[in-house]
Amino acid sequence: MINGISAARSALKAFERKLGASANNIANIRTQGFKKSRSSFQELSPQNVSTSSSPTDMAIGGDGFFMVRALKGGNYYTRDGQFQFDKDGRFVTTSGCVVQGWELDPITGEIQGAIQDITLSSFTSPPEETTVGTDGVITGRYSNGQALNLFQVALAKFNNPHGLKKMGSNLYAMTAESGDAITGQPGTNGLGSIGPNALEQSNVDLGEEFVNIILTKIGFQANLKVISAEDEMVGNLLNIIS
Repeated sequence: MINGISAARSALKAFERKLGASANNIANIRTQGFKKSRSSFQELSPQNVSTSSSPTDMAIGGDGFFMVRALKGGNYYTRDGQFQFDKDGRFVTTSGCVVQGWELDPITGEIQGAIQDITLSSFTSPPEETTVGTDGVITGRYSNGQALNLFQVALAKFNNPHGLKKMGSNLYAMTAESGDAITGQPGTNGLGSIGPNALEQSNVDLGEEFVNIILTKIGFQANLKVISAEDEMVGNLLNIIS
């Protein structure tokens, strides 16, 4: 009898986690790049992409994550490519994290140095307009008609992306389970290419989530009945003993 109560109690906890995952999914159905949660893993595969009017928005067509750095410290990864330049010239996410990439030689287009913050403040004359190519290269266009390659967005992939830790605000953190980040240029080493003027949408299916909630409710109620029946049996047994 006690084993029955214990098993039902464990099932109730599992159903509670499942219900919480579905509720979180529904709350983020319109969040750009959001990946639906499950009680045991995150679904990280590429999904729907929509056209955007912003030239600095981008979506990853294939594997990989954008690399970003929080201003208060910490490196994170995201599929949400809704970016813009802030008042200080930093290329940032909607939550203020700075997108990472390589600075390019404006003449040759060659990569210079290591992965760093993408910021226009490093240039004496910021461009009037910026565009992004499928290779993740950010091109600046100037009033004199000149176009210069300024930065290239860096991407990262993981041997076990399901091992990443969900941090909120569409950010993921590297863990021992995910393995180290494997960085590279878009379209190389198995990394996806960049879709300019595009945004990856949430992969939450509202109908599927409502079905999950109904099934979870049925399972929850069934296990409550098991606990109630077991409790009654234990009570009757104690009455007989006494």
